[in-house]
Amino acid sequence: MKRNNMKNLVAFIAVVCFLINSAFAQTSSVKEKSLLWKIEGKDLKAPSYLFGTVHMLARKNFEMSAKATDAMDKTSRVYLEINMAAPNLAEESQKYMMSHKTISSQIKPEEIALVDEVLGKKLGLTLAQVDKVKPMFLIAMIMQKSFTEPMASFEEEIIKHTKQQGKTIEGLSSIEEQYSFADKIFETSDFPSYLKSMDEFDIQSILSHIYQLYKDENIAGMDELLLKYTSSNPETYRQLLPVRNRLWADRMPALMNETPTFFAIGSAHLSGEEGVINLLRQKGYTVTPVYN
Repeated sequence: MKRNNMKNLVAFIAVVCFLINSAFAQTSSVKEKSLLWKIEGKDLKAPSYLFGTVHMLARKNFEMSAKATDAMDKTSRVYLEINMAAPNLAEESQKYMMSHKTISSQIKPEEIALVDEVLGKKLGLTLAQVDKVKPMFLIAMIMQKSFTEPMASFEEEIIKHTKQQGKTIEGLSSIEEQYSFADKIFETSDFPSYLKSMDEFDIQSILSHIYQLYKDENIAGMDELLLKYTSSNPETYRQLLPVRNRLWADRMPALMNETPTFFAIGSAHLSGEEGVINLLRQKGYTVTPVYN
């Protein structure tokens, strides 16, 4: 297994399972340790808030901070990366799981047996059964099967709390837009190499490192962790991170002008020269950490 492929796989796993991403090849401009940020200034009549999440976390480690709950209570609505409360989410997501091309037509003939064997071992499926499913979803399914304990989601808790208050939930990106970015991180031809490498590193150790950074509210540390694995794919990560961050930072002002809003996105979208915090500051907003 080439070293670059191993790096790509670790970065891919972090993106797919957690969407904790870093601004490519930039030294973080945000040194303060906080997952919650207050947005004020310009024409805003009341503050909005920006909160960094981990989309999947061991339930035993899960805790929604009081400061995040308080910020939700002070705002009128919630914006996630996509609207995960949408009634058609599962149906729409399934549409983007499928490809027009089969996996078997995009890998070497001699690799088909390996892929078939691993899918059978990990998922109890044959390649023929999932030949038109995008490989990134199969990798994510394998990763989820590897979790040794129940997992929790900040988005689920945010949605539950918001619904209890009768407030609305929306998405900064459409489902289609979100998956279009996800498609850019994975070449189907790499699928066999990724499968071969999945037993070559300690997933639980990676998750433990991510959790410790999150517990410490160290968003700059999350940047540094991912930067270790992104050097071989600058254009892919430019599309996934700076491009997406700019889209969101451009959409947020109009939303904040309408009403105070609680934005919850993957944690390391916050930091970096092209992170959302710095982009909002460049637009003239005062963005400050909330510590308690």
